[in-house]
Amino acid sequence: MNKSFDLKDVPAAQTYGAEAFISEQYARAEGDKLWPKVWQHACRVEEIPAVGDYVTYDVLDDTIVVIRTEPNKIQAFFNVCQHRGRRLVDGCGNIKQFFCKYHAWRYNIKGENTFVLDKDDWGGALTQDRLNLQEVKVDTWGGWIWIHMDMNAEPLREYLAPLIPLLDPFEFEKMRFRWRKWGIFDCNWKVATEA
Repeated sequence: MNKSFDLKDVPAAQTYGAEAFISEQYARAEGDKLWPKVWQHACRVEEIPAVGDYVTYDVLDDTIVVIRTEPNKIQAFFNVCQHRGRRLVDGCGNIKQFFCKYHAWRYNIKGENTFVLDKDDWGGALTQDRLNLQEVKVDTWGGWIWIHMDMNAEPLREYLAPLIPLLDPFEFEKMRFRWRKWGIFDCNWKVATEA
């Protein structure tokens, strides 16, 4: 499957106005029109090798937890309590359950609510589907764990289809990072990516 490469098949370069890099309004629009509508790689598969291992992934105001729930199963959830919307975990680690530090609601690692303080006070209004953590679509390719905030999104392999045949020979799933350096910059994500 070795195709010859022809520059005439490459689309012309595009430029973007400065507002794409400096406008807070533009960045907020991306929060509505971009991030919830695309597959994003959240971490590497080897970062969560054991059941209960998790990594949090944040984009703008959304926080997502990616967790290994079984030896061969990875799930992802919005990282907020269903009661008050409080963040459940930060960073990475290993847990047996999530719990909210506000009213102590608890969830197992599969996102199922296991405890509600004073549940009888709710008069039966809390059905299990309203109690469980809100799931995020998750899949893997190339050794990365990918998430999509829309559970009805197209499958990951369809989304990546044009690139998969070009990238598969690199065997990304066999690669491992040897060191990592985190940097937090007060800038637009496009500035950091292009740098």
